[in-house]
Amino acid sequence: MEERNKDKHSKKAKQQIVQAEQQFADCLEKLAEEIAQRRELRLLRLVGPTCSGKTTAAELLGECLARRGKRLHTISIDDFYYDKELLHARAKGKVDYDSVKTIDLPALRRFLEELRTKESSHCPIFDFKEGKRIGYRTMACGADDLFLFEGIQVLYPEVTALFEAAGYPSEAIYIAPLTPVRTDGVTVEPNELRLLRRLVRDHKKRNTPPEQTFSLWEGVRSNEEDNIFPYVDACTYRISSSMSYELGILAPHLRRILSQIAADSPYAAQAHDILQKIEGIEPLSDTLLPEHSLYREFV
Repeated sequence: MEERNKDKHSKKAKQQIVQAEQQFADCLEKLAEEIAQRRELRLLRLVGPTCSGKTTAAELLGECLARRGKRLHTISIDDFYYDKELLHARAKGKVDYDSVKTIDLPALRRFLEELRTKESSHCPIFDFKEGKRIGYRTMACGADDLFLFEGIQVLYPEVTALFEAAGYPSEAIYIAPLTPVRTDGVTVEPNELRLLRRLVRDHKKRNTPPEQTFSLWEGVRSNEEDNIFPYVDACTYRISSSMSYELGILAPHLRRILSQIAADSPYAAQAHDILQKIEGIEPLSDTLLPEHSLYREFV
């Protein structure tokens, strides 16, 4: 009987994941169709707060557009950072990498000009381990090519001004969890959901302890409130990355990660509150996720 109930739960979980993934895929297909119909459109900007799924969404959108005869080049605004050595010399202390002052705007202006006037363009490559620009990659500028710029900085007024002056029509796409997720009587709002995603992602993908993620979160949220959310209304398209199944996927990771926080840690109470909130949530295995699921960004 126990084994039968387990199989029934697993089947229901798989169906929930398949349904959620299909809804997200349908949203991207619809967006790709709208973009492909706008033949004058050349530049796209993809923005969202931390742990929204920007990277995977850009990749999947590229596949959707390819099926419609469009080639999508994805460019990270992070590649236009000034070298770390220069930034530290200017700041004379800690560098705020969310500031527009860290972006080489003249280099971005030149790149956009090349897209408009030349058959190929040269995009910088920034190496985060070395903290500097290590070269350039060449991009062909075909007549049916689209260029998607990804990063939280694409809505900064100074960056927006460069796109407006580029001579091509451009549109902004906003991605984030837009609706709360409810599972087993537990409701998690979008901003808290992103914190849970980031705790798991930072620990698993970047070997970052949860205390460090907690310590950075207030600054991350402050930057979002100042530099992203005020400009969201300027985005033509919106994508929700809320997944109905995600609390089940996150729960086992969070239990393991947050239980490591010492009782005398300044983040012990916050970790306890999260653990208490997810206490009754049935865990779901990462193996249930499709290979190209957006959620693999976090787990």
